[in-house]
Amino acid sequence: MSVRAVAVVLNDGALLVIAREKDGRRYSVLPGGGIEPGETPEQACRRELLEETGLEGDVLDRLDVDNGPDREAVYFAVSVRLWKLRLGGPEVERESSTNRYTPRWVHPRRTDDLVPSAAVRAVRAARLRVEEPAV
Repeated sequence: MSVRAVAVVLNDGALLVIAREKDGRRYSVLPGGGIEPGETPEQACRRELLEETGLEGDVLDRLDVDNGPDREAVYFAVSVRLWKLRLGGPEVERESSTNRYTPRWVHPRRTDDLVPSAAVRAVRAARLRVEEPAV
């Protein structure tokens, strides 16, 4: 099983997710994917973010998240330079009437359909990072 690199992007009170529709099931995931040979987790995170959303990002911090029984992933807080969201990469080729990927901004507390559970923990960790007062 490969390790995934995942971006947690919070911007102006919104969370970036990929809304998924697959075989009648609806859920959301964070932008991310497998780390390719020769790639660092940070590089994979930036590449996957660009492929899945069209946004260039800067990795800020690695988030300390327990993956639990979920697939192993490395979560990063990422900042982006905004412009229009657009789907790219292999996901475009995989799209069909029963398999859709839609990048969008949602309220960061709207994680009821976010999977896996480690992603919800990563969003909480990123929110705490943003909300902590500077020392």
